[in-house]
Amino acid sequence: MKPVLINWIIGFFLLVSCPCHIVQSGTWRDDFEDKATNEWTIYNLDRRVEKWWIDDGEAVGEIFLPGFMSLWLTGELSWRDYSVSCRVKLVEEKNHPATVGLTLHDRGEEDSRYLFFVEVTLGVVRIIIATPDGWPIRTFPLVTEIDTWYQLKATINGEFWEFQVDDQVFVGRDLNPIKGGQAGLVVSDARARFDDVEISGPNIKNGGPGRPRAVEEAQKLPSVWARIKSDERKN
Repeated sequence: MKPVLINWIIGFFLLVSCPCHIVQSGTWRDDFEDKATNEWTIYNLDRRVEKWWIDDGEAVGEIFLPGFMSLWLTGELSWRDYSVSCRVKLVEEKNHPATVGLTLHDRGEEDSRYLFFVEVTLGVVRIIIATPDGWPIRTFPLVTEIDTWYQLKATINGEFWEFQVDDQVFVGRDLNPIKGGQAGLVVSDARARFDDVEISGPNIKNGGPGRPRAVEEAQKLPSVWARIKSDERKN
């Protein structure tokens, strides 16, 4: 078989085997270097006890009210089946348990969201599916320390969810998944620092104030075709 025909066949199968979401999927980023917070909103703000601000290229969230948490949200209610990642560090606590984490598919006033918590001082991870009908909770042990950076990543994919702290992965399933919603950062009974937020999903547009990657996923397929064309000319 001629080399040109082999290259064409390889290129064809690369094209048809690439799922459509690779082209359509996007990533929203915020590395907090611009100090702007206009793309974020504090859910149900109580100015007396909670605040979020930017300091030295990092987001800081604070609430010191026992039993309450503060959510800092971004995105659209139409966002669904996406991943959120960030770095987080608990820097001060006054009550127990001090908590840092993420919220996904957050529907605000409808009181529906997935909450992924690291309770640093207790050394546990909690996954909460919060709806008006109840708050089922899954708990996993985890060794953690205050004033230490952790890499968090949470993913919702249909009925399935996955939560990762550094290299430890926790998985589960929700048979009645929340239909979609905003993403955000969470702090409870503590002050915490967050950085390098990335939110990626099939209906999320590339954007946000953060620095873009050097090569986006959508650019990979054209580069494959460019290599094939180059081989054709050589042969």
